[in-house]
Amino acid sequence: MRTLLVLLCLLSLLIGCSPNPTPASFATVSPTASPRPATDTPTPTLVALPTVPAARTSVAGSRHPTATPSITPSQTLTPTFTPSPSPTLTPSATATWTFTPRPSGPTITPTETITPTPTPTLTPTPIFSPTPLPTVAVSKDIMHVLLIGLDSTHNLRAQNTDVIIVAALNKATKQVSLLSIPRDLWVYIPTQGWSRINTAHRRGYATQYPGGGPALLMRTIEVNFGIPIDHWARVDFQGFIRVVDELGGVDMVVPCRVNLRYTPPTSETEEEMILEPGVYHMDGSTALHYVRTRRGGTDFDRARRQHQFLKAMWHQLKNTNIILRIPGLWSALKDSFETDLNLGDVLSLAPLALDIKPQRIRSRYIGPAQVTNWTTAEGWSVLLPDYEKIQQVVAGLYAPPSAGEEQVANEAARIGVRNGTFRPQLALIAADQLRWHGLTVTETGPADQPGYKQTRIIVYSQKPKALELLMQLLKVKPENVIQQSDPGQSVDIQVILGEDYDPCQ
Repeated sequence: MRTLLVLLCLLSLLIGCSPNPTPASFATVSPTASPRPATDTPTPTLVALPTVPAARTSVAGSRHPTATPSITPSQTLTPTFTPSPSPTLTPSATATWTFTPRPSGPTITPTETITPTPTPTLTPTPIFSPTPLPTVAVSKDIMHVLLIGLDSTHNLRAQNTDVIIVAALNKATKQVSLLSIPRDLWVYIPTQGWSRINTAHRRGYATQYPGGGPALLMRTIEVNFGIPIDHWARVDFQGFIRVVDELGGVDMVVPCRVNLRYTPPTSETEEEMILEPGVYHMDGSTALHYVRTRRGGTDFDRARRQHQFLKAMWHQLKNTNIILRIPGLWSALKDSFETDLNLGDVLSLAPLALDIKPQRIRSRYIGPAQVTNWTTAEGWSVLLPDYEKIQQVVAGLYAPPSAGEEQVANEAARIGVRNGTFRPQLALIAADQLRWHGLTVTETGPADQPGYKQTRIIVYSQKPKALELLMQLLKVKPENVIQQSDPGQSVDIQVILGEDYDPCQ
């Protein structure tokens, strides 16, 4: 998450942006207590995080929308829609915080002493130094930047890295690939032996490794994964908050309900802070909660939110005229993060940041499919790497654009997305997800009625590759695709979202 800042600085400072002297504010979307037609045209009513009047409820009393009625539209569907402007990610006007105090549990006194049965301890790694993986052969157009996030930079000898992201920037193909490495991955650290990868940074400082913590972490990544790191950038909590606020905050599409548990400024008691699906404008503090939280999720879920946030920041800033502002912004924020990149390096990357298309920003993860849970002899819960599968993930960082991506882009299909459910802002959420796959959504809004059970696609003009991708992404069955030739429509393909659409999958 702090790493987020680094990439934020990397993909935003590198991308550039204009500072905003007005602190960003934040709002949440809570579904109404009773069914009502969905509306996807929010108005900007924002509330600053520290001053929002808290609506507190107990865990058992959390607010949830009531079940939506079942309304089945006729098969001969010929809706007439009034085109709405292309989607803008703007916070909803119906914004309230839902705070759920964490209840205290009962005190349980055991009636007997239970002696646990010992389990065998496995030694999955050798005691000697492994043969380093071959370094990936990359062209001179590719730059690897290691993004490091940690709680604080006050005592680097004692700080494990909380976030590790490798950004592979390809100037030739105009691609950026982000690879998240889980902090509990059990790897070989040169000069140190086998340990969690998140200890490499502090060990580099503690043992006075040449180049310090970043150098040892970079070498660890190269030895274990074959990725040659060129540069690094590092940030902590406060630096992240400052950078996000200086950039004016970010409009964030939140596809899944998430708990941003936090401690209020006036209290020492943690409270549940539920963020319902919707569109939000996040300031630095709220953004930090969003990219840090693991409440109800895993490190892998958190890594996805970090990538999502970086993409959202890039999307927001790329359309601003920021290249001329980069030197001033770099000077204003130089104390908020550390990097071995210089201003010239950043300016050389600005054209890439401005020219890149959304589908060319790729997210890659060393995730559950590439690791195995394991407990060390010391009782640490770690992740054993499957190096063969990890090498496949690493290879994906450098794959050129697929033929399918190019065909979808060449069709230039105009997509309309309509919300056929009672869930607020669902069309905006879907439009955001489709955009990152190279589809152009030109209209969003409510459907003719909010009772659709299944998602439908109406084809007005033939765009076969776009249709194929839509069916795949939205999981639409062939029987729910309606061919209705009408070149006079404002879109080529109309999507009507039903209750079966789940943006969290």
